[in-house]
Amino acid sequence: QVVDVEKALPRAAPRQRSAPDVSRFPPRLPRQPGRRFRGAMSMTASKAAELMRRAGGDLASKGGTSTAIVPAGGADEDEEWAEGDGEWEYEEEGGGDLSYDDEVELVDEAGNYLQQLRPQMGGRNRMRNVGLHTIEIYYPQFYFKQIEMEEFDARPDRYGPSVIGKYTKGIGMIEARYCTDDEDPVSFAMTVTHRLMDRMEKEGFNETYRYMPDGNRLPCWNSVGRLDIGSESLIDRSKSMKAYVMDLFERYGSGEGNIEGVDMYNACYGGQACGLCTLSWVESDRWDGRYGIAVATDISEAHPGFMAFVGAATTAALFFPDAPMCHHSQRASCVLHRFDFCKPVGWHDMAPITDGKYSVECYLDALDACHSTLRQKLNGRGPLEVTDLNVFHTGGGYHIVRKAFERLVRAENRGIKPDEKERLLQEKLMPSVSLLKIIGPCHTVSSFLNTASTIMNKMEQALGKIILVFTYGSGCAASMYQMRVDDVPFFDPYEIWKLQFYRNAIKVTPEESVPLHHYYVQTWMKFDYFPQGRRSCKVSLWKYEEDVYYLMQIDKFGRRFYHRGGLSTGPMDPSLKLPVDKAEERPSRESWGPVLVRPEEKQKAISSSKEERFKEIEYTMAFGDTEEARFEEISEVTDRYNPNQKVTIRKAIEREITLEPDGDSHSYQILGTWSGRSPEEMTCEDGAWSFEITIGENRWESFYLTQDNDTEKRIVPNVSKATKEAVPVGPLSTGPKHEWLLDCRARVNVPEEQVGLPGDKYRVTFRWDKLKEISWEKLDAERAEVSQGKYYLTGPFNEWNLVEMQVDTTGPRRRRKGWFSTEVQVSTLAMEFCVVRNEDFTQTIHPEVLPGQKVSQHSAICGPDDGEGTWKIEDLPGAVYKIFFFRDPEDCEASCMRIDWKKVEEVPKAPATEAAKKTTE
Repeated sequence: QVVDVEKALPRAAPRQRSAPDVSRFPPRLPRQPGRRFRGAMSMTASKAAELMRRAGGDLASKGGTSTAIVPAGGADEDEEWAEGDGEWEYEEEGGGDLSYDDEVELVDEAGNYLQQLRPQMGGRNRMRNVGLHTIEIYYPQFYFKQIEMEEFDARPDRYGPSVIGKYTKGIGMIEARYCTDDEDPVSFAMTVTHRLMDRMEKEGFNETYRYMPDGNRLPCWNSVGRLDIGSESLIDRSKSMKAYVMDLFERYGSGEGNIEGVDMYNACYGGQACGLCTLSWVESDRWDGRYGIAVATDISEAHPGFMAFVGAATTAALFFPDAPMCHHSQRASCVLHRFDFCKPVGWHDMAPITDGKYSVECYLDALDACHSTLRQKLNGRGPLEVTDLNVFHTGGGYHIVRKAFERLVRAENRGIKPDEKERLLQEKLMPSVSLLKIIGPCHTVSSFLNTASTIMNKMEQALGKIILVFTYGSGCAASMYQMRVDDVPFFDPYEIWKLQFYRNAIKVTPEESVPLHHYYVQTWMKFDYFPQGRRSCKVSLWKYEEDVYYLMQIDKFGRRFYHRGGLSTGPMDPSLKLPVDKAEERPSRESWGPVLVRPEEKQKAISSSKEERFKEIEYTMAFGDTEEARFEEISEVTDRYNPNQKVTIRKAIEREITLEPDGDSHSYQILGTWSGRSPEEMTCEDGAWSFEITIGENRWESFYLTQDNDTEKRIVPNVSKATKEAVPVGPLSTGPKHEWLLDCRARVNVPEEQVGLPGDKYRVTFRWDKLKEISWEKLDAERAEVSQGKYYLTGPFNEWNLVEMQVDTTGPRRRRKGWFSTEVQVSTLAMEFCVVRNEDFTQTIHPEVLPGQKVSQHSAICGPDDGEGTWKIEDLPGAVYKIFFFRDPEDCEASCMRIDWKKVEEVPKAPATEAAKKTTE
């Protein structure tokens, strides 16, 4: 807006000021009449002079004529500045009007230049109390516990027992977060920015209306004027990561592209560098009334041998005037040339070239330099002395933070007692490390993360407190600055935030974490690549978070493409598509695989108690009921920090278990008694797999399922001889080998609609939406031929080998079908036997054994089932018996079975010896 000062503003009486000696300045430039002020918060000569007047200085010309600087509106200068267009009227004594813009230099009456004052911190031409309104945090789902990682690394094939206590008591870590190959720093930045915009809309803290000429609030996706991204994990040597994030503003902000800023690259310091730049933009005279966002995004990758030092997170810091956490007082920096840590272009690995011990020395040197400089700026007062809470950059864990804090404590108070030092540590430092301990070190994100931890722990208790922040990056660059807490920022308390932290978390064992994260490490310099970590490590696709961006593809040119929700969500809303999508041939969601159908809402009707019961049963089947069943003991060592304590190192038994479908395409086979448990393919229709069974002469069949024709992926019921109400468990490679029992006999516990005869057909159906279900139904009016089974004799007499019984048609038995027989010879082994159908010991035919009664041909017959009991023939070795078995083809009941035997050959007589002959004579 252009304002004519001469017409729009009232006159003010001139004020007399004396001017300093300005003879050293060059002569004045010719005046350009008719120039006008522009409504911007810029540093003009008049503003500088007014700042000098407020500071108590005088402006007077050499010749005695004075130059007066007066605010438009006279005594109401403060109100005029706040309510007007931010400009000052410049008048010459004697009635001459001047109307200069910010290109006009300040000169005296003789035309000599006056010395320009630098803009003052918090001055009238600067936006005041600029700082943080909130910090949005994103962290990946996967995590492990450091105490479990110690046990894993203590194995003989890794580092041995010397690592016990190193990661927990030594470095001070509790857990660590990491990602696999479907996330990277770009996807992190896109996720945290989108979440911040959504939260701004939901919680309503968009205050752009305060600085808009029309007083209206800008839409959230149009309310950002600057966005910088800091990282040390670049994925392109020229294209900024910020460009990927701008795709969100272009789609959701109706083509919004007027957002300043790009990437800032430096080991660990890049995030704070972009934060300071964003801060300066909001404070400057080029600020346009919109928010500034500083995104720090990094993944502290780790190779298999160093998984304990992994960490990953992203923050988006929101900058605006009148901030709850405004930058305060002085700051100091230290930037030096050091080779303690670097990632050269073309280096073959994602990991850096680093000297760990030297890097810590550089960290502490930079800390000392910043502390010394800031102490001078504070007129000799120690930065710790004048602040209430402290935040330090995290290099490799909590131990670095503690070392830095204790170093500054000693620098300001060399004679401090241990108790006092511990008190200061608990009060000033510990609130800042809660997030660090459960996320891990994450490069450029660390200081923002620790700042958020401080506020979330203190909340209203931090009001009026001063926070000292030290941030560092190897190479090296460091800054130390202060923030003042004027209001409660837009954060959740730590206890509430922690609930969300674990809501979608996936706990992974150290053994599983190593290969899962290694997929990310191997993406370095990959082209024509599709992420595969989750599939390969059998992580369910339904565990994708729907509001998180995932890397879907790296094409042959290295272009990266992302999709919100990954494979668990459908295509993008057509209203969000851009012409450039087609022009650049960007792949769509359909090109990355079929859109999966998420389980229907009916699953919500399943009570949580049922889900929990099913899950508990699955875990019990996989791991057993005791801790001993879940772990195997490797060794026992002495705790290095407590010699009186023994530490048992155990290894988790690797047993995979799937509670929910993984989203991949699978086939299922059924293995039952009718086929000798040979796998037969089930037919898939509408998400359900089915198979038709013909009931055999037993009038029952038992079965189980396999996935992908793999016997190590069995799906079985949680109990033996299960009905369709049993809980399906699997795919499992271990555990009890239970089977379902389709019983069609007329029994009390068999439903009437399920009763059938040999030849009747039944359809078995398996469905896996969220919980696995199996059912069957009788197919009315459908029958098939039934093949007669084969029968085998077995027992201790032949060491339980199977001898087939042949169909017997001799004698009177030829008149009736169902007779089988075979001959056996009595040996020195006990002549005990039973009958087995179709070589299946779950179809054993045996006598009923009653206490105190002898088993004979007339004993009641049981089976076919998996029961025990044998008939016994008592005779001398060598005798030959023919054993007969009868089963009525028309009646399957055991009461219609017969067992009999007869002796067909005597024991051969042994030839008499000479001694025997003499005795006889």
